[in-house]
Amino acid sequence: MPLKVAILYNDPPGEVIIPNGEEEAITGVLEEVVAVKKALLALGHGVEKIPLRPPLDTVPHALRNLNTDVIFNLFEGFEDQPHSEPVVARMMEEMGLPFTGNPSRVLDLTLDKAGFKAVLQEAGVDTPAFMVLTPANVQDFRLRFPCIVKPRDEDASHGLSPENVVSDMQQLKEQVVRISSRFRGCALVEEFIDGREFNASVLGNSVHELVEISEITYTLPPGLPRILTFESKWFEDTDYYKGTGVSCPAQIDASLRETITVAVLSSCRAAGCRGYARVDMRQDRDGGIKVLEVNANPDITPELGIARQAAARGMAYTELIQKIVDLALE
Repeated sequence: MPLKVAILYNDPPGEVIIPNGEEEAITGVLEEVVAVKKALLALGHGVEKIPLRPPLDTVPHALRNLNTDVIFNLFEGFEDQPHSEPVVARMMEEMGLPFTGNPSRVLDLTLDKAGFKAVLQEAGVDTPAFMVLTPANVQDFRLRFPCIVKPRDEDASHGLSPENVVSDMQQLKEQVVRISSRFRGCALVEEFIDGREFNASVLGNSVHELVEISEITYTLPPGLPRILTFESKWFEDTDYYKGTGVSCPAQIDASLRETITVAVLSSCRAAGCRGYARVDMRQDRDGGIKVLEVNANPDITPELGIARQAAARGMAYTELIQKIVDLALE
């Protein structure tokens, strides 16, 4: 049955200069919009695009004027306002508007990477040891080197470069200062797990189904840490972009597949995920799986992430998009 679908997304502010080249990540959402619109039209649905720009208090007006059966939510938060992502989802909930993907409480929970790691630990899901540090309390560091220093509440690899992997106190202090000054006053510091890196997507509401497992593969020059940097995702002329690949489905044995599946489904259950999500994880030196994070609003551009994993199991992109819409309307 044809539906009226509104695609909600953050419209890149073309007249505003965004520092550090991060406009690449912001404008990347437009590729999703084009692909999702094309798929929805191919499925016979009517489509309206709803671009959002700051300030946040203008969003309710845009939502109230919608004439739609369901909102396809591709909104990822305004620049330097990551918490605007769950706020907009909460607005839709309060208005009774059905939308794809995760509810506001899950977006809130998983956005705070440190807080959510504590939730994972409570649920018995293995995750790297971590601390939240600031320049004022960095002397309280009690983890084992090497460590990786990250923003506490960002995605798309914002702020990640080779220097984020540290092996002594001087490097740690420098990175905690750098990340704290750029990203709201604190840094998430984790013990660095340098094993195989995997991610897996799920579909479902009350019951989650693992779509497929991918492995991130690295062929980097000597001395560069094996991490997904900002460059590896957005800048084609860099060693990280050229030296970071994906194998899907991951070449793993049945035992490791089962271990990953249990970790992924347990993580999504702990988060309360709905619709679709992606779990990122690494294998430690003992062969165990440590969950790094749950991305509750992952990229669904064709040939990436969940779309790649769906294709690996024989699901066309239009089928994936229809499934996501169906889950929103359950």
